[in-house]
Amino acid sequence: MERPLKFIFEDIVFGPLLLLGLLSCALILMFRQRHYLKLSFRILLGSWVVLLLGSNTLFFQTISLPLKYLTPKSEKHSSDAIVVASAGVHGSGAPSPGSTLRAHAAAKLFLEGVAPLVIITGGVTEPYFPPVNIKGMAIILQGMGVPADNIIIENRSADTYRNGVETLKILKRLELKTVILVSHDYHLFRLVSVFKKLGVEAYAYAANKSYPQESIPWWRHFDWANFNRIQTIAHEYFGLLSYKFSGWI
Repeated sequence: MERPLKFIFEDIVFGPLLLLGLLSCALILMFRQRHYLKLSFRILLGSWVVLLLGSNTLFFQTISLPLKYLTPKSEKHSSDAIVVASAGVHGSGAPSPGSTLRAHAAAKLFLEGVAPLVIITGGVTEPYFPPVNIKGMAIILQGMGVPADNIIIENRSADTYRNGVETLKILKRLELKTVILVSHDYHLFRLVSVFKKLGVEAYAYAANKSYPQESIPWWRHFDWANFNRIQTIAHEYFGLLSYKFSGWI
């Protein structure tokens, strides 16, 4: 279904494209006077470069390319348990969009018979107060048809490494050997590496790749959301370096 013209207009006007155009015009007009207006010209030029790169989908895809090569193959491998990593929670207890997507993907795997148990790991910290079984990712799983008795909530960890450590305690207690790890594709290499370092036989499943990918119209190749995406990728690179030097992966 084609997007109505008025929405395309709004995307352009309230998106980075209009501001990029205005900055470009200002730089062109100031170009001849750049020697007399050095500071102003440099500030405008710097703002233009930051906006051009930070909002650019192509730039985001370029810097995330190394992670794509590291990301383990996503597969629906029969396992003893599905382990879904939290991606944060709001003060109300509602999961973030990332957590919602991961919970939805984990529920689909359960309903397809990939594993008989779902373990939610991480994200249960302030302000995510008890009772956790009626909040967040757990309620999404139950709403999709996963019985409450088939859901375990690991509520001690707050980072990827401790996700592995605390989940391993559950796996040992229940004598479970294999897991399929559900997260976003950019996070899977670090998550799987942590579990394998701890001696767990782990397989990967990318939550954000389990749904059809829509083509991006030309005017959406510049999007404010790319700033957050770039920040997420940068965080993952720093996390990989930190975990490597710490010996956690």
